Amino acid sequence: MPSHGQQTWDAVVIGAGPAGATAARRLSNAGASTLLLEKQSLPRYKTCGGGVPARTLQLLDGLDISPVSEGHVDTIDVSRFGRHQFRKRSSRPLAWMVMRDRFDQYLTDLAADSGATVRDSTPVQSIVENGGSYKLETPTGVAATRHILAADGATGPTARWLGIDSAPTRSAAYEVEVAAPRDALDHWHQAANVDVGYRPWGYGWVFPKDGKLSVGVVNAPGRGRSIRKSTDRYLTRLGLGDADVLKVQGHPIRYRRSASEPVARGRALLLGDAAGLADEFTAEGIAYAVHSANLATEAILHAADPASSYTRSINREIQPELNAARTISRLYYWCVTTWPWLALKTSKHFNYLWRAFFRVMRGDSTYADELGRLPGARLARSLAASA
Repeated sequence: MPSHGQQTWDAVVIGAGPAGATAARRLSNAGASTLLLEKQSLPRYKTCGGGVPARTLQLLDGLDISPVSEGHVDTIDVSRFGRHQFRKRSSRPLAWMVMRDRFDQYLTDLAADSGATVRDSTPVQSIVENGGSYKLETPTGVAATRHILAADGATGPTARWLGIDSAPTRSAAYEVEVAAPRDALDHWHQAANVDVGYRPWGYGWVFPKDGKLSVGVVNAPGRGRSIRKSTDRYLTRLGLGDADVLKVQGHPIRYRRSASEPVARGRALLLGDAAGLADEFTAEGIAYAVHSANLATEAILHAADPASSYTRSINREIQPELNAARTISRLYYWCVTTWPWLALKTSKHFNYLWRAFFRVMRGDSTYADELGRLPGARLARSLAASA
């Protein structure tokens, strides 16, 4: 294998998830020499509900992901502790269902086709900054680069090594893939379950896949120790307590809550989960990961000061969405846990809320715009802040 030290790359991207693979593809398409490093052997399993919001396809320039899609969701079934409350349906798909090993491999293959060099089973062991460039130590040699794009997830060490790491809020998610019986697969065909009532906030989910269901729970910071029991109870309520379990895994989710939390320094940028770019209403991060990849490549290709340019772009285009989603999350979950009967009855009959959510998921609107349209938006922010 050729030594990584034979050349200085324009960019090294760490992590072959949606953020890393998208950034590598865009940089290579623009003519930048790009090395994409993945610590695991590809394709690799990734803990994730596997729901790709429809708006993500816009951020991927209309990319056709049908080769790796396992169907779509256009219906949300709302329950409280497993008891059905109501269903709401969108006129168009809200999200596409994927298994992350196939989806991420698909995006990585596109990066390779664009000219990026992809090396899997190649963890970065250390990073040294020297004179405006970086040297990354790996088991197969040293890679020198002018820019680093760190897309190594919520637990990746790159941010800490580069001195960019902050202490963003974390919550826990726990997911089980089950081989569900045919009646359950038929029941959840093109429908996702959102199970509410968890304190102080959080929800359970069911996402339908090809021949299986992804079932999980995401809960508030500090509730990680009880999340497995919550998931087991949820499976039982769904009638899936005896279903064959294919995969079980938990993972943390990071949330960037302030524009002051660093996402870049010098010529090193944090993307996606590594930067805490997930929203606190859905805990979704794929759309933000792809969006951050787009912003990062623009900063590297066109800005004299990539870190400042990228930070401004994140604070202008993504942080307002994270802030609005947090406000909506606090208000909604506070209502559901404080006045569950009234909150669910209102949610069932007040279709504006669902039309707004569907618009955001489809990319027709944003959380910030919808929050601004909500009657009493200023009061809502005040109540959310105190919840």
